[in-house]
Amino acid sequence: MNKLMTAAAMLALAGMVATGCSKGSQTSSTSNETSAAASPAAESTAAAAEASPAAVAAAGAGDVDNGKKVYGANCASCHGADGSGGVGPNLHGDLKTPAMPRTQAALVAWIKDPKPPMPKLYPDPLKEKDVADVAAYILATFK
Repeated sequence: MNKLMTAAAMLALAGMVATGCSKGSQTSSTSNETSAAASPAAESTAAAAEASPAAVAAAGAGDVDNGKKVYGANCASCHGADGSGGVGPNLHGDLKTPAMPRTQAALVAWIKDPKPPMPKLYPDPLKEKDVADVAAYILATFK
């Protein structure tokens, strides 16, 4: 019976994650639960390092003002309006690890190809410009 309840809880959690951070419930969580996702950041960082210079240049520096709007609509429900975390990790401290350098290229790579439990939001609903803009906003705002 205990295994059945655990499986049901896991399915419920998977369903919440599958609906994506942008769908919006504000559920609090501890940062310990989200720190397990830090090691996959190295994979996205490697992908960013392998990204062609043309792809990085195409992403550009991003528009911070539009990034704020994109963040508010798609990211804040999990990462908090002030980036302090919730369902998703705190964006102030978690981006300062060696596994996730605070660069435009690394953030763009992570947003385009996130590791669970973060939902994949690219290429739909986020487009290339949205990804660059939200990365620029995160870098400019959450120090």
